[in-house]
Amino acid sequence: MHEMAVFEKLTDIFQATEASLHNSVFGEHPAVNCLVAHTHDNPDVPVAYIMWFFNYSSFLDRRGLYLEDIYVQPAHRGNGLGSMALKHLARLAIEHGCGRFEWVVLDWNQNAIDFYQRHGAEILPEWRIVRLTGDALHRLAQQTLEA
Repeated sequence: MHEMAVFEKLTDIFQATEASLHNSVFGEHPAVNCLVAHTHDNPDVPVAYIMWFFNYSSFLDRRGLYLEDIYVQPAHRGNGLGSMALKHLARLAIEHGCGRFEWVVLDWNQNAIDFYQRHGAEILPEWRIVRLTGDALHRLAQQTLEA
């Protein structure tokens, strides 16, 4: 995961630890699902991972499947792992009655954009991610609930 944070130039916000991830995946209330890929000749060394969770669409009145992370180490790209991951998650989405399967991609990652579009994904340029974190999140949470 740290390799992905380095690749995406987001190490300044990376906080995951082995313990925190264990809780997120295997804790009493798991927040995310995860698959780890490895090679046949070295099954103890991960070369790729995908993380996803279910969300909800009020307009569709159905759950959705949200791909949080997909990462394949550079030396293992081009071998079909990313395609297998997308196909697997698409099947899971259908099996769970999801109305959509979605994720975000960094606007500068043209290789990923092209890869996703080759698999039939539509890039939605009119949508923007809205996010509250850190101090801004705490400030808003501490405000009174008055209009």
